[in-house]
Amino acid sequence: MSAAQSEQKLLSRSIAVTLGVGATGIVFGILSGSQSIIFDGLFSAVDASMTALALVVARLIAREASPRFQMGFWHIEPMVLALNAGLITLLTVYALVNAVTAILSGGRELAFDWAIVYAIVVAATCFVMFVTTRRANRQIGSDFLALDAKGWAMSGLITSALLVAFVGAWLMQGTRFGHLTPYVDPVVLAVLVLAILPVPLGIFRKSLSEIFLIAPRDLDDDVRRIAQRIVE
Repeated sequence: MSAAQSEQKLLSRSIAVTLGVGATGIVFGILSGSQSIIFDGLFSAVDASMTALALVVARLIAREASPRFQMGFWHIEPMVLALNAGLITLLTVYALVNAVTAILSGGRELAFDWAIVYAIVVAATCFVMFVTTRRANRQIGSDFLALDAKGWAMSGLITSALLVAFVGAWLMQGTRFGHLTPYVDPVVLAVLVLAILPVPLGIFRKSLSEIFLIAPRDLDDDVRRIAQRIVE
């Protein structure tokens, strides 16, 4: 199996698992009343849609150059990465606004049993996907797979933080700190958003720099050397 075929197979698997995680997050978020779980599910849904787009682009890049795209389709990759990072940035900013609004309005009550079950299952799934994708990408060297692995790592860390917060809040119930439990979900959501926001912003900035460069640096250097020889 070629590197391109392996990349496409891994991306297809990632899409299927991500859609499952996203649907699970939305359902459990509604059952538990947790905005942070719903955010986690929406994050996964956006990630799945972008991974599907990345799969299409990966197939295009694997093709040979066409009369219309003489240099191939490499230029689409940074555009997709920029779109992915931009959508995630917008989603996290929206989640931050919701978290702040919930904190100011007195928080929200949660069904912690549903929330804890969700966090355990999804965190384990995310870390398994991260490890397997990163291990496979050592041989392939794909930017899309590297981004996908980072996405699984981010999702796993997010869900692990949710698990810690939910277990802590569950233990606080019936104690003198029980009145603070409604604030757990929005506070955790706000902290998570602030923690992950620099990642998509960094990817967006890097992708824009590649887009405005127009041509890859290696290709640009080769063309300049050839042009210099012709001039001489």
